[in-house]
Amino acid sequence: MELKDKGIIIHLNDYKETDKLAQIFLYNSGLVSAKFAGVKKQKAKFKSVAQPFVFADFLLNQTQGKNTVISADVIDSFPGIIANYTKTICAYILLDIIKSLILTNKPEQDIFLLTLSSLKEIETQNEQIALINYILKFISFSGMDLIFADAQYVFLDGYTGNFVPQKQENCIAIDKNVYATLKAIASGVEAETKLSTLNQVLRLLHNIIYIKFNTDIKSFSFI
Repeated sequence: MELKDKGIIIHLNDYKETDKLAQIFLYNSGLVSAKFAGVKKQKAKFKSVAQPFVFADFLLNQTQGKNTVISADVIDSFPGIIANYTKTICAYILLDIIKSLILTNKPEQDIFLLTLSSLKEIETQNEQIALINYILKFISFSGMDLIFADAQYVFLDGYTGNFVPQKQENCIAIDKNVYATLKAIASGVEAETKLSTLNQVLRLLHNIIYIKFNTDIKSFSFI
């Protein structure tokens, strides 16, 4: 049986002597594992395809529940991401979110399209703001909308991952400027673009993801 679908390569691992196993986020089929056979050989057919961020038309051979890539036509490889260290870090965090939070073989077309557009925004625009917007929309698409408190000084609720105006049990105080920046980005209005502030916003979102999804996205440690 063969499966043809558009997909984004999320993660790769070495497999046996010359193969690689890839996690590919497919538009119609969700997150799947697929083997690139012989791709570590010097003149391998898919050497340039078997890379993170590659967006391609894939044809997979499905045998006994296992997938093997038999054809891949690259649509975009986002070269502007690879050429810039900070963009690469932000894009890897995005991929790590998919790898950690998307269920295998569960179609997530809205999140797929969001992922694709966000990779392009990371490549061509402010990468930190693009990643912040991606995380906010990912949380919303997952049915866990982030609730903002209408107050100048707020706290992060350690049980719900939402903001509250008064300190309660298991709450964390949030820096006023960091909260204002996140709220502005979420509202689609002009926000501060200072690198240190945006990185603090991303660390805050990391904490929110951990609370809401009970999952640690390890690549945030590079922020």
